[in-house]
Amino acid sequence: MDHTISIRPSKDLRTNYTQISKLSKKNPVAITVNGKEDTVIMSHENYNYLTNHLSDLEERIALYEHLASSEDDIKLGRVQKANDVYDELRNEIEHIEL
Repeated sequence: MDHTISIRPSKDLRTNYTQISKLSKKNPVAITVNGKEDTVIMSHENYNYLTNHLSDLEERIALYEHLASSEDDIKLGRVQKANDVYDELRNEIEHIEL
């Protein structure tokens, strides 16, 4: 996606919507009101790309936070041997009343 942004006055929405729509397919368009940026219009494709990319980044951050927490657990000795954990789980499962 192109990182440039076009700037158009709000009156162009009424008079030149087709042109703004075409322009928004290439890069976002900032709509101004009284000379100040007010709204940004982008293509649906770019919107989907950005929201999907944001979701991917949020998932990565959550994973990195989990990994950092796990590293802290290891450094602080908050660990158990896998066989001990499996034995505890088997013991709990065997004592579950159905």
